[in-house]
Order: sequence, then structure tokens, then C-alpha cells
Amino acid sequence: MKPVRPLVQHRFIILSGLPASGKSTLGRAIASALQLPIFDKDEILEAMFASLGVGNSEWRRKLSRSADEELCKQASESPSAIITSWWRHPNSVSESGTPIEWLSSLPGELVELHCSCSPSIAAGRFIARRRHPGHLDGRHAYAELLARFKQQAALGPLAIGRLVQVSTEETPKVAEVLAKLSGPPDENSSVAPAAKVQRGHP
Repeated sequence: MKPVRPLVQHRFIILSGLPASGKSTLGRAIASALQLPIFDKDEILEAMFASLGVGNSEWRRKLSRSADEELCKQASESPSAIITSWWRHPNSVSESGTPIEWLSSLPGELVELHCSCSPSIAAGRFIARRRHPGHLDGRHAYAELLARFKQQAALGPLAIGRLVQVSTEETPKVAEVLAKLSGPPDENSSVAPAAKVQRGHP
């Protein structure tokens, strides 16, 4: 796809959705098309694993919180950006995920691009994908993930900024996503999927 210039400056597109729902894949495609920087919590965390080492669950939690702080710093210093992470939903009882409170202080319009994916598909992708060993993904069983993902999916989007919902059970059409992102405010915005994505590689 030929890159296009951003139609609106000072816009922050927040990718939300379950782990392994395709946030990073879609975020990179949107960032390339709009020529915007992308700040991905996983990439920041993996750089920390590379420089500081891999450890147990407590060590991972410590680095994860440091990665959250760095994500906030990088995004806050940019006039526009794509930001992706596994976010801590305001209605969640779990402490897992990146806090969202700081997003409202970003200097521009917020658009939540919510990746809708069934818990069963997301859990299957999570089990099948291969990330940096520092994530300790192998400690999770499918049944445990599925139960957790069902609870999180029931909470819905984060409800920050204008909402655009995208089905990522199959690969969404980037052109249609861009059209929704550049269109007028619509709390019920959604985008239909296109071709299938390779399960296990969101």
C-alpha cells in the first residue's frame, strides 16, 4: 500500500484488545500507511530483556512496569503516534496490563482502535506464537488463558477517545480501517474483516 500523509495531526491511535488479538500487526500496518511512529510495549520490554536479562515472574513484572513508564515517556514526547499494549481495563480487577490514566494527558485527539477477537482464537494464537523467552509465555495453559480472556473480553473497549472497532479474527482491510480513522466521530464505528490471518502469528 502506498503511504499516505496523516489526515489529522496531533492524533494518538490506541490499539486495544485481547493479547494475541492482532494489535501489533494492525498497528504496524496503520503506522506505515500514515507515516506515524509506533510505540509498542512488547518491543520496549524485549529490549529490556536483551539488556538486563531474563528472570522469574517477579523480574518480568518489574521490567514490565519499567516498560510501561518508558512507553508513556516515548508517546508523550511525540506529537502523533500509534500506541499498542495490553492495557489494564478500568473495570478489571486484575493488576495485569499497562495503566491507561496517562493516555488522557497526551497532546492530541485520542482514537481507540479496538481489535475484536474471540477469546478462543486469541488464546489459541497466544499458545502457538513464539515471543522472546523473557515473556515466560510457556507458563500459561490454554484453559487458563481462555477463562481469563473471556473475563477480559466481557469488559469491552477501554472507552477512551473516539472508538473504532475492527474484527481481527481475520485480517482487516487496512484501507477501510484508515477510512474509519479519518472519518467523522462515530461511537459505533466498525470495520469488516478481509482475508484470513495465519492463526498463531497475530
